[in-house]
Amino acid sequence: MNKRLKVAVFHFGFFYSGGGEKLVLEEAMSFRKAGWKVDLFAPIVEKDKCFPDLIDKVNVAPIMPMLPSWFPRRDTIQVFMTCIFFPIFMPRYRHYDVVLGTNQPGIYFGFLLNKVYKIPYVAYVAQPLRLLHPRKVDEETGLYLRYRMKFTPFILKYFRDAIDFLDRQSLKNAGKILANGENSAEKIFRTYGIRASLCPAGAYPIKKVVPFSKRLKNPYILLTNRHFPQKRFEYAISALSLITKRHPDIKLVITGEKTTYTQFLEELVIQLSLRDMVVFKGFVSEKECRKLYENALVYVYTAPEEDFGMGVIEAMACGTPVVAWNNGGPKFILNGELKRYLARPFSVSDFAQKIINIIDGKSYRKISGQCWKLVKDKYCYSSHNGLIYEDLLSVSNKISRSGNDRQNAIDR
Repeated sequence: MNKRLKVAVFHFGFFYSGGGEKLVLEEAMSFRKAGWKVDLFAPIVEKDKCFPDLIDKVNVAPIMPMLPSWFPRRDTIQVFMTCIFFPIFMPRYRHYDVVLGTNQPGIYFGFLLNKVYKIPYVAYVAQPLRLLHPRKVDEETGLYLRYRMKFTPFILKYFRDAIDFLDRQSLKNAGKILANGENSAEKIFRTYGIRASLCPAGAYPIKKVVPFSKRLKNPYILLTNRHFPQKRFEYAISALSLITKRHPDIKLVITGEKTTYTQFLEELVIQLSLRDMVVFKGFVSEKECRKLYENALVYVYTAPEEDFGMGVIEAMACGTPVVAWNNGGPKFILNGELKRYLARPFSVSDFAQKIINIIDGKSYRKISGQCWKLVKDKYCYSSHNGLIYEDLLSVSNKISRSGNDRQNAIDR
């Protein structure tokens, strides 16, 4: 019989409605349904900014008191201070059976709890620590939390070696390392020499796919992602200027909370005379976002070096064809005939042509069905949550059989 585990999940932050945050919330809800006690923790928690229609279904709390919102460079300093002072707060977590660390510094927190209280931990990794291993697009645009991390040069100047050591040690000592897809696994191996087990993100396949004829009644291309420069929304806007020459009625719908980057995009829309063709929806609820996925003609993913791309599988779960770059996470997701819709990096004209081919083609129903089936067979939440569930259980049992070390540590 599976024992009822007490699980502490440590994530980077809950202050934005992004794919990584949604994945963690879905995992927690799944484990709670299984009868486990699950609590989520992070350096930064702002429930009103992170899937407010989901987050109240689980227990989420900041690790240490939050700095006031007006504090200069609050987000970066909050994370940095939490990492430094975490040992002070560690006794709060000594009674958990197992820890799930989702990316850094969550894995580092699990590492410290393991060293002091012998609590086993599982590391879930989407990418190598970007502070030390930035992608090309990160070097071009800078690293972002909510705003650009201007405090980063100071951190790297004085703490690079210490951060690198703790990053590697926390991964090396994990009871299990899981990678968010094949692209992430390759990067982890190249960076750390560690082979991680595959555990790609999940989505919920729709029961009935909206037919092409109904989607044509209000034709639009959908783009959902964080409004950060690394996501390169300008590719989609530039592609739309080519697409509307053939399909003048089609629109581009963009969801997501506005940032300073949005201002640049709005100016680009005006420059390309697309003001009536681009709709910035702002933040939308999960229910509304799902409807947008269901009724879109095409979903586009413009991030050039994305580690995975949850929007890709969420769109395909609704039978919506996807166009993305033949690079990063999406190139590992789209397989078979669907690879035809991976555009040549980073040709806007080819990206636009892939979209036109889907809209013009006579095989829309076939493509739609292939998308839906791929998610059902390989990327559904039941598979994703099931893998992590079994690994948490396995790691906790392995430690519990090792004797009384953990109990002795708790009683200190």
